[in-house]
Amino acid sequence: MKPIHLKVPAYSKFHIDARREQVSYFGNPWHFHDELEITFVLKSEGTKFIGDHISGFKPGEIILLGSRLPHYWHNDSSYYENMEDNGAEAIIIRFNQDYAGSDFLKIPPMKPVLDLLNNAKRGIAISSNDVNLQQKLIDFLSLSEAQKIIGLTDILLSIATEKKYDYLCSIGYAHQYKSNDIEKIDRVYNYVLSNFKDDISVSNIALKCNMTTAAFCRYFKKKTGKTFKDFMNEIRLGNAAGLLLKGDLSMAEVAFESGFNNPSYFNRLFKRMNGITPKAYQLQYTNHK
Repeated sequence: MKPIHLKVPAYSKFHIDARREQVSYFGNPWHFHDELEITFVLKSEGTKFIGDHISGFKPGEIILLGSRLPHYWHNDSSYYENMEDNGAEAIIIRFNQDYAGSDFLKIPPMKPVLDLLNNAKRGIAISSNDVNLQQKLIDFLSLSEAQKIIGLTDILLSIATEKKYDYLCSIGYAHQYKSNDIEKIDRVYNYVLSNFKDDISVSNIALKCNMTTAAFCRYFKKKTGKTFKDFMNEIRLGNAAGLLLKGDLSMAEVAFESGFNNPSYFNRLFKRMNGITPKAYQLQYTNHK
């Protein structure tokens, strides 16, 4: 299923929009937009779809979404059946990355925020136990336009420095994902993302980094926390998950289009990494459309 590109209404010159959404259920379809977004769920439960990630949501959840990252909040069935008895509520902040000027995030003290917003291309789930952050998001709604620039910076800086968050999408889904300040790893990422369908040799990758194979493997594990093989599989499985959500290819075609020459191995690996089979993953999404 192709996500819809929502055209968000023009904001003020400060490029920040904040609102408290109170509805019977969250109604936006599978969509994306150019603006980044912070969603703080105040009321209701259901299933969230963010890129190639699927999981439940509940009150207290705070999600940071990067620009053009497809997403969809689907409430549990009771919210559609008993609209008078239920209700969904969330604080939503949408903003342009240049909300404080094109050069603001380029100054050294703001580097943690710049890195955070770049990494938000994978979707970020912030700890639901951060009461201080929750209060900042609630208070944000009453700020003036000028105060919102300071308030948003404070919120983002808190998230970036405290690092109480987890990534949602696989690296393979966020095709623009960068490894902060590591030129060699960045080259590896770009090469793999462009060639993951091929049989990529670790020795060839090492050669591109002017390293021996053994040295490259140690370096890659140290910088990324995973082996190169695991990274390759994550890239391929991320691509596969995206194809599964589109639903126009057979399981075998999804496997081959994602760099797996053996569909049986693809099925086993997908289940080991995601806890369910590719078919079950696809049906889980289809049943919630």
